[in-house]
Amino acid sequence: MFSIGILSGQSKWSEVLTEMLKTSGSSVSGWLNPLESSPLATRQLIDFSDLVWIPEKFDGGMNEAIQVIRSSRHLSLGFPVSEFIDDASFLVKLAHEARVQVQVGHRDWHHPAFRSSLIHIVQPQLIRMTDYLTELPEGEGHRQIFTTILADLDLVLGLAGSTVRRVRPHASRLMNEEAVEIDIRIELHNGSVINLAIRKFSRVRRRQIEIIQSDGIILIDILKGTSQFEKFSETKTGNPFSIRNIWPPEGDALATSGPVLPPEQETARHCLNFIHALERGRHSLSSLEGGFKALEITRQVETSLGSF
Repeated sequence: MFSIGILSGQSKWSEVLTEMLKTSGSSVSGWLNPLESSPLATRQLIDFSDLVWIPEKFDGGMNEAIQVIRSSRHLSLGFPVSEFIDDASFLVKLAHEARVQVQVGHRDWHHPAFRSSLIHIVQPQLIRMTDYLTELPEGEGHRQIFTTILADLDLVLGLAGSTVRRVRPHASRLMNEEAVEIDIRIELHNGSVINLAIRKFSRVRRRQIEIIQSDGIILIDILKGTSQFEKFSETKTGNPFSIRNIWPPEGDALATSGPVLPPEQETARHCLNFIHALERGRHSLSSLEGGFKALEITRQVETSLGSF
């Protein structure tokens, strides 16, 4: 059982998490807004908690997150690394020194179509991710492509189970020098390869992961929320692949991740998943370390290609 302290600007987060923790055995130790509370009150809440949840980023930066880690408390952030790029390296160093886990926000890591596929991934040879975008905000295209690369890499880097050996980015450009597609080939030390393709101005939105390994092919459709396993069998005749559903489960075509949760409950569910991982002695699904590795490669791609 864990006690969770909440640092946020709104009391709604305490109400949402308290409701979701009712059957878990863990509980909320308290809530306060550190921008309106005394440093002593903030310190006491952190000290009385096993884990601290910061669901939204404060305007003042990451001072509260730094304080939590320095107090040797586990930390769950409801927002991704892309919202604190300048502080990511420092937070990783602090977390290692304090020997605590830090979870960052990444909704796709927590989707059952993705999570349920993890146990089937064994020594992948090729991980291919396609992300086709239909529209980019006026004047913010570069930032959106940067955060898209970061989020996609954060999702697939950990699947290969190896460290990066080489990164080879490429941009396909139109006559006006606008990059219409970014392709990134990542070669890992265990021989596996990650191919990431991000296309702009596509007519159809697409976000899929295809994993090829010796026993078959796993396909995860992030947008549809489905995953399949084309299982290989050494048959002498016919198609050697048989298709089985991973999510929704086989034989339960109506199964989903449950009702669509409001944004606040979805964010709280990620914190709850982190608590369950800690209780089982496991690592967070969407860790700060993983997000930082993806950030380093994204910066490398940006430096190599210049503009997106």
